[in-house]
Amino acid sequence: MKKGYSGPKALTDYILKQSRNKANKSFMILLVQGILAGMYVSLGAIGYFKIAANTIDPGLGSFLGALVFPLGIIAILLMQAELFTSDSMVMIAVYDKKTKFVKTLRILSLVIFANMIGAMFIAFMTQASGIFNEQVMGMVMEKSIQKVNLPIDQLLISGIMCNILVSTGVCLSYSCKDEIAKIIVVWFAITVFVLTGTEHVVANMYYLFTAYFAGAQISLAQIFYNLSIVAVGNFIGGGIIVSGINYVLAYKNNEKPEPIQMVEPKVNIL
Repeated sequence: MKKGYSGPKALTDYILKQSRNKANKSFMILLVQGILAGMYVSLGAIGYFKIAANTIDPGLGSFLGALVFPLGIIAILLMQAELFTSDSMVMIAVYDKKTKFVKTLRILSLVIFANMIGAMFIAFMTQASGIFNEQVMGMVMEKSIQKVNLPIDQLLISGIMCNILVSTGVCLSYSCKDEIAKIIVVWFAITVFVLTGTEHVVANMYYLFTAYFAGAQISLAQIFYNLSIVAVGNFIGGGIIVSGINYVLAYKNNEKPEPIQMVEPKVNIL
């Protein structure tokens, strides 16, 4: 049975250890693991759309699709691939002065670039293979057009909310002692994220490029508008809010209180 990491202090120490591991990985390893993560998220999204678009009741379809989507995140967790949203928690190493912000930003930039390669590859394969019928592709296009036309403030706040959910789910998985428990915890957390409809930058990569390759009326400029704003929101949610709160809870007022000295009262014997 594997060790679980419970509480802010244990979680923060574990994330610091993971941060060191990421910093020691070669460019090629980070690139390949990032591509795999983009592919895994996209495969989960395929399952979501296939179910959601082909279910008569839209509400039931969205719910059932949300139950399938977490497969991609679970694969990332168990296969130790590199996903931008959860990797943003390595900001804890910056707060703890174990690394510099510029170095962390370089790692995250490489990871999100690799995630995009993986998502674009599966988006291209989706179009080339013809696995989406007209109904499914219509849903993808509708969602994509809606996403690229959202205002900046809505995209940013939705991105923040998304990665608070996703990063919290990942933190909860670190607290679990066995793989089955990790899967269950992540499954519930990611299902909630999908049901909220908040903006996840890597999932959006798949949605938007799938619609683009299929001929939707969206431009590359609109795609990168959405992805850039959502990426900032995801970074704030995971890298600043979740990581920052965990770090403060773990290390603030960590000093041991001084022991209270008991003074025996003097007794005067008459």
